[in-house]
Amino acid sequence: MYRILSLIALTALLAVMLGGCESPLSADGPRIETPLTPAPKVVPTSIESSFTTANGTYEVIGTPEILFDTTVIPMRLWVNVHFANSDATASPLIQEFRLNVDSAASDGYFQSYDKGQVRMLMDVGNGNEWFDSDPSTNTASALMAEHAREAGQPRTVTITLYLIGNQNGFFPGIPQEQVFGTITVVI
Repeated sequence: MYRILSLIALTALLAVMLGGCESPLSADGPRIETPLTPAPKVVPTSIESSFTTANGTYEVIGTPEILFDTTVIPMRLWVNVHFANSDATASPLIQEFRLNVDSAASDGYFQSYDKGQVRMLMDVGNGNEWFDSDPSTNTASALMAEHAREAGQPRTVTITLYLIGNQNGFFPGIPQEQVFGTITVVI
C-alpha cells in the first residue's frame, strides 16, 4: 500500500512539474520572421573595367554577371566575369582570368580567393592550362567597396582585383606576373 501511495504521489508531482514547463521555442520577446524567398538581386545599369598592365590589356569576354543584394549592409555582390588579353602583340603569362564569387561583402576589405573563385589561363611550359587561385602559387585577392553616395546620385561599387601568377617562381624558368585592375559598377 505504501508503495502504491508513493507511486501515485510521485506521478502527481511529475505531472505538476511538467505542467509548469514552457517550450524553449515559445519566447516572450518579439519573433523575427524569415522570408522563404530571398531578396531580389539588383542588376547594375553600367559596368566599366580597366586592366592594363606592362604585359597587355584585358577586356571582358561575353556578358559580365554582377548582381547586388541591397537589403543588407554592407550590400552583397554575386560576380561572374571573364577577362582575356586583348593585345595581340603582347604575350602575358596570365592570358585569361575568371572571377566567380558568391555573396561577397562590399565592405572595403581585401579578401583572398581560392578554391576556384578565381581561375587563370596560363602557359607554364605544357600549353595553356587553367589554374585555380591558391594561397601560395597563383594568388588572387579583391577589394569590393561602395563609394560614398551623394544625394540624388546612383550607387557605385568598385571591385579592385589583384592577381599574381607563378608567385615566387613556383614554375621554374617562368617569370612571375601581376595583374591589377578595377571594375566600376553603377546601380
